[in-house]
Amino acid sequence: MNRAEQVAALSGVAADQWGLVTAAQAKELGVGGVQLKRLTETGLLSNVGRGVYQLTAAGVPSHLEVKVAWLRLQPQWFVFDRAVGNPDSGVVSHASACRLLDLGDIPAPEVEISVPRRRTTTEPFVRLRTAQVAPAEITIVDGLPVTTAVRTITDLLHAGADGGHVGGVIADAERRDLITVDDLAERVHPFARKYGLKATATGHDLINHLVAQAGERLRRQEVDRASQEGFDQAVDLLAERPDLIELMWARRAAARQQNNLSATASVLDPALMEALLALTESVRKVAQPNPVRDEALRKALLPLAESVRKAAQPPSCAGGSADSGDGHQEPDGTSSQGPEGSGA
Repeated sequence: MNRAEQVAALSGVAADQWGLVTAAQAKELGVGGVQLKRLTETGLLSNVGRGVYQLTAAGVPSHLEVKVAWLRLQPQWFVFDRAVGNPDSGVVSHASACRLLDLGDIPAPEVEISVPRRRTTTEPFVRLRTAQVAPAEITIVDGLPVTTAVRTITDLLHAGADGGHVGGVIADAERRDLITVDDLAERVHPFARKYGLKATATGHDLINHLVAQAGERLRRQEVDRASQEGFDQAVDLLAERPDLIELMWARRAAARQQNNLSATASVLDPALMEALLALTESVRKVAQPNPVRDEALRKALLPLAESVRKAAQPPSCAGGSADSGDGHQEPDGTSSQGPEGSGA
């Protein structure tokens, strides 16, 4: 086999392995150690790890050190022949999984791989962790088996990782819909005491604690905060412009007299529409009970209800067909008499 044939044989395999090939795989293809050395000397190969070579023409792949470490777990097996769950296979986990999943900014000074049975390595920057990882807890990232976001977070907590770093991972995962907070809360609840919370703390308490340590907010918290700010702005606007409420209902009553309710959309004051839309959207979004907010809402709506009652009173008509002055028309259109106007 000449040099061109050797490179062609290695390239066919390396194309499915990020441009990498192990010495054991090369031997299977008929390229021995001497040939690998010569190809390296000519610059066609680069030795990127013990027994692992990179085709120079393929370029350096991302997360090279992780891929080299994972290939070395089963150096004689080609990537397309490796089965997840094999006793000698491994799953990228812990901080290394965070790097591949692009979650948080947790330091990853070594490659961490979870293996189903105890194994050792002489590589100084590789750490093998003995752990069983279920198939449902594995996702594929750039061809590598990696623990899912939920499993990665629980692994970090079990290993005692810094709370602020874990909080950053949680916040990123939640924003990208890689986790649901309720599911994660159930999984992380056993670690609450380990991170300094009371025995009565829930998984949600731990999540909020860790995210706060990271100086982050969950998407739900951001929505609640934005909703509260929007509500406060709407209440402030209505407090500054009480005439807006009177204006809306007066014009609505006039439109109803003309049997043209659609006209209200064109006659409403733009500032009033802004306030009402903000108030409606804020109330719709805010899900958590808030006594302060509820009291503010009650105070804001009292003048609104009074304006509805006043604006809904029909004007006096010629011929005395209107109700007596003590009666009024309710917002739903029914007629009601005062205490002295009920008699015939």
